[in-house]
Formats: sequence, structure tokens, C-alpha cells
Amino acid sequence: MRTQQLLIENWFIKQLETDKPDIVQLTREATSPNDQWLDARMPAQVHDVLFEHGKITDPHIGKNAADCAWVGEKDWAYACKFAGPESTGGPVFLRFAGLDTLAEVYLNGSHLGSFDNMFREYCVDIAEHLSPPRQNNLLLIIFSSPLRFVGQVEQPPEHVGRISKNNYLRKASNDFGTYLGARPHFVKVGVYRDVILDAPDRAWIEDLCVRTELTPDFARANVRVTTQTAGSTASVEWKLASPSGDEVARGTAHADGSINIELDDPSLWWPWTHGAPDLYRLRVDLVQDGQTLDSRDVTFGIRHIEPVLSDPETGEKRFKFEINGQSIFLKGACWAPAEGMTHCWPHDRAMRLLDIAQHGRMNVVRMWGGGYVPPEEFYAECDRRGILIWQDFMFEAGMHPCGEPAFDDNCRAEVEGVVARLRNHPCILLWSGGNENHMSWDFRFGGEPEVGRELFEGIMPEACARLDPTRMYHPSSPYGGRQPNWPLEGDWHDYSTITFCHEASVPLFISELGRVSAMPLASMKKFLTDDELWPAGYDPAIRTPGQPAWPPMWAYRSVDGSWLKVAALEEFCHPPSAEDLIRVLGTAHGEYLQRRVEKLRRGVPDGSPDGSRRCWGNTIWRLNDAWPILYWSAIDYYLEPKIAFYFLRRAYAPVLVCFEQTPDNIAVWVVNDSPEPVAGTLEVRRMHFDGTVHGELEAPVELRPAQSARCMQTTDLGPISLYHEFLHADFAGVEA
Repeated sequence: MRTQQLLIENWFIKQLETDKPDIVQLTREATSPNDQWLDARMPAQVHDVLFEHGKITDPHIGKNAADCAWVGEKDWAYACKFAGPESTGGPVFLRFAGLDTLAEVYLNGSHLGSFDNMFREYCVDIAEHLSPPRQNNLLLIIFSSPLRFVGQVEQPPEHVGRISKNNYLRKASNDFGTYLGARPHFVKVGVYRDVILDAPDRAWIEDLCVRTELTPDFARANVRVTTQTAGSTASVEWKLASPSGDEVARGTAHADGSINIELDDPSLWWPWTHGAPDLYRLRVDLVQDGQTLDSRDVTFGIRHIEPVLSDPETGEKRFKFEINGQSIFLKGACWAPAEGMTHCWPHDRAMRLLDIAQHGRMNVVRMWGGGYVPPEEFYAECDRRGILIWQDFMFEAGMHPCGEPAFDDNCRAEVEGVVARLRNHPCILLWSGGNENHMSWDFRFGGEPEVGRELFEGIMPEACARLDPTRMYHPSSPYGGRQPNWPLEGDWHDYSTITFCHEASVPLFISELGRVSAMPLASMKKFLTDDELWPAGYDPAIRTPGQPAWPPMWAYRSVDGSWLKVAALEEFCHPPSAEDLIRVLGTAHGEYLQRRVEKLRRGVPDGSPDGSRRCWGNTIWRLNDAWPILYWSAIDYYLEPKIAFYFLRRAYAPVLVCFEQTPDNIAVWVVNDSPEPVAGTLEVRRMHFDGTVHGELEAPVELRPAQSARCMQTTDLGPISLYHEFLHADFAGVEA
């Protein structure tokens, strides 16, 4: 049978003093490494190993990240000793799930290949280069400096000043800047995913693709499985288990053919806010002469996602998704890398972030294009939990140099690999070309991009349509309308702190929404000294236009320009301490999110007629931080929810009661984004702060799922004292 071995142990790394190392000499050294080589356990990047050996200080603290900037300027050697498999007479593969980024790979002194894309998985047949069975082999990987590569990029005239030089390298773009929090950058290098020794038998399974189709009444499903195998001729035996674990079908098929399975009354996969995320399990065995040569288990869900891009009654533009025939308001957040020091997957941190997201009533996560694609275990977990994923491809902020054959081929292979790996996961909502690609061009130069469009408008959609025609492809986030960031077509990013945005009170879909705030005081004390946190005699008063009202180290541990993106602070008193400033920033952030999300869920601009919701979702920017910084997140680096998180959780309640205030009226709305109808009595009271009731109104309310309605005007309660009274609403135990 096929055997697969993770190469985890017996690794060593070493800094190289030249960009043209002697491979023969390095191979000889690595067989008996001296103290210049640091032992490591994979996957691990250079910073991880250096930190473990005490060679660098903790980059999360103070300004320590700046002391690590030299790592990305150097070349590094990784070496691993391993025993080869018993002879199979067939191929033996080395599979590299993640090399970051410019890697030359050698085995026993022979060159295996050159790799230059951290988002691709690479596979090399090494059978002819292996030592005899039971003897050691020496794997050597030379990583070249990404900073040197970027510095040596020679651009054609039409790209100069229009395409960033780091966009010529298929590496996480935010490694090269301060946006995620480390200064001046944190350029990572090394092995960040598994290295696998794969020894198949005479035949093996390369890929399985599962597609499901539902009849319009959702009473029957067709499951079509396409198998791709390699090696000698074999057959496929399969069996399908229901979500309860019972076998519901079995059969045999040709190895490179299709399996069609008809199911009556299928169990459907739902976002967790609207039902059970039921999953089927398919077992496929590759059999030859009665012997099983390879096996693959695939877990999948049966669901239908229908993008609705125009209102069927009014013809107005929409950006809405119906899932299994149900209109669902999407509530969620954008996912930044869970850890900034390394691209190695932090499983425990990621699971904790998903826990908190669900506690916050979120049903969608946007996988932001400025980071990296998580491993499949993350998507399997989102399948199990019923969390939808808006999947950006990893192209960030601006255009890329498409039109050059080698770059185009590299990007095409990358996109094809991502789609093929993830398309069986029911959690994938859509494919998006990247983050702020067209918008960044428009911000800088105005109008449509003059270079680089073929990547987003040709290569990507062609690959998606060919490999996964069941899902929507969206060219970028944001994208649509008379400008790339237009609120009434496609999706929209919230830049309202620095730009007046026309028609933006209720966009169709906000895929980035937020403001800047600080993390809890206990978290701030973990990476700042007492004097950095609040210098002696510090006065936060603003006396110069544009002056931030926070201490210098707060600015250093934030993103440039962050102070311009805080929420309205004028309703709060002068903060005399760090704790007070944290409270002020956090409360302003939270109130902004709550007011904005409530308006989005009502679905129409204030004062407009109800009945036709314009907006059908939002993802805040952002769920989490990669570093301990002050920025737009709802959860800080130490996995503590910030003040704003609790405002957002309230605004994401399945049934929402909220107030709409115009210059002339205050109305009460009820929004039902639960999967069931709701009915009851809406009660609204005018109350004094001491609890005295000064007036009361009641009205019966019935709402269908996905319906919002203006249910009461409060005019009959009379004038309301701004400094002594408030309005309180209650509907079926939901209060506002």
C-alpha cells in the first residue's frame, strides 16, 4: 500500500554567508552538522528556530521586531537526514506543502528543482536520487533572500511606479511592510508546511472532486465524484456514509471515471446560524487484483448557494446569497494571519479564534488576500462548524505583472492548486481575486487599471470556471460599479474615516467595516513597559491638527495613520490614563460597529420605506491581529475580545430590535435573521434613568425569516429629555 511519512525530525538550519554556496561542501557538512547548524523540528521558519535557540529576542515585545529585520536579508540552508522507503519499483515523491519562498532543493547532491511560490504545493519524483534502502539520504534546501530578490527586480517602463516590486514575488505581501504590525517589516523565510515522503504502490489516487446538485425542491441530490489516478490500471471501490454514520450507498467504478450517486431526502449542509452543517463521508479504495493500493476519505456537504445580483422585483443591484433556497444575511469578519512571527499554522490559536467568532454569532469569515491560505484542516473545521468562507486568492493591494509568461504560468498554477485543494469543502462561499487590487489602482491613479487586469479578468476566472463551475468568482474585494469601491454594486470597503463616500449609508455588502481601538489593559502591559504605556506627565490633549491623542509607543505599535481611523470620541470625557483611553477608544469603536450593523441589517437608508432590504451582509475588518498592535480588530493578539466585540455580538443577534433616528422621528425596527418566523408583542417604554416609566406603546409583530420591518413610530411617547430619559424596547425577550 501507499505509505506517507512526515519528515519532522533530524532537521538543521544554518545562515549562509554567500548567495552562491558550494552545494557539495554544504551536503558534506550537513551529514555531520557542527554547532553552526541549529537543530529544528519541522515545519519551522528561520525566526522560529532562532527564537527557540535564544538567538533573537521575542519580536512581539517593544521594538524587538526591528532587531530581527536582518533575517530576510540573508540566505539560509535547511538540511534533513532521512531513511528512504523499501524499494517499490515505482516512483517515490517528495511533497512540499509550503516553501517560503525562493528555494533550491537538492537530494544527495542532485538538484531536484527551483521553487518560487509560497502558495503552491510542489511534488518531485526522487526515486532515481535515493540512497539504497535503509541508508540515509540528505535533503538540502537553500532559501534565497526575498529582500535581495525584490531589490534586484528590473521593471519594464509601463510598470515603474505602478506595480510594487514585491508583487513580482509570490509571497505574502504584508511580510514586506508594517501593516500587520511589525516594523520595519518581518520577512519570513523557510519551511512552513509539511515535507512528506510519499511512496505509492503500483497505482495511486491523485485527486477526488466531489460536486453535488440539488433538485429545485431540495428533495433529491446527485453526487458526482470524479477520480484521478496514476500508475497502472486499477479499479475503484467506494462507499458513502450519511451524517449519522450509516452506509447509504456503495459501488465500483473505473479508476479515471465518474461516480454518480442519487440520494433521496438528503441531509443538507447549513451555516450554523440556520441549521445543522450535516456532512457525508465518502471512502474510495483503489484496488488491483483484490489488493487495496491506496485509499482516500472525503467529507463533503450537500448544499446549494445561489448568488443574487439583482432584486427580482425592482431590478436594483444586490450582492446577496441564498443558501438552500433561504436568503441569509451574512455576519462575520475578515481573517488576518493568526500569528505574525511565522507562517506555520498555529492550530490552537486558530481554533480559539473560531470559538470566539461563533460566540460573536458570526456565520462567515473572509480569508483576506494579504496573508496566506490556511491548511485544509482549517476548512474541514469550518465545514464541521458550519462557518462560510469568502476565499480571497493571495493577491494584495494593487496590480501584478501579468503578461510575462513565467509569472502568468506561476499564478495560474497557484490558483488551480488552491481551487483543487479546497473545492470539496462546502464552507467555501466564493472565490475572490484578491484584496483591494482594482481599488488600490483607482485610489492612486484613478479609473480602470492600465496593466495587470488579465490576471483577475482572464487567468483566475478561467481556472475557477474550469475546476469549480459551481461557485461564484468575484474579481477582487471590493469590486463593482462605476468605481471599484462603489457601495451600490458588488462589495464595499469602509474608508469613511478619511473619505466622503456617496450613497454609502447602506451599501449592498460591506466586506471591510471598522474603526481603530486599543486592546485591554492587561494585554497592553504584555508588550509595553509602564513608561511606554503612559509616560510620566503625558497629556493626551490635541493641540496640533492631526496630532494623535495617544503616547508615542501606542503610535509605534499601530499602523501609520491609525489615529485618523478612530471612531467619534467627542461624546467622551478627557481620558487621564491609559485605562481611560482604552475605554474611550473601545466604546467609540463598539458604538460605531453597533450603529452601522443595525442600519445594514435594517437594509435601507434611514427614513426610506421598508420592505426591500438593500444590504445582505458584512464582514468587519478585522477579526484578529497577527501582532500585538492597536488597530481595527475585534479580538486582540492575545485572543482577548476587545470592547467593540461585545457591541458587535449584540448587533449580530439572530432577532434584532433597534432604533432608527432621523431629524424628525424615532422608529423601532425588528429584524428577523433567524431560520424561523417570529411573532409577539413589541413593547416600547420611555423611561427616566431612575427606572420610572413615563410612557408606553405596544404593537403586534410578525416577521418571516430574512425580513426586516419598521414596526413602530415613537411620536406618541412625546418629547424625550436628552439628559434624563431613554427609550427601551422589548420584543420576545430581545431588548434595545
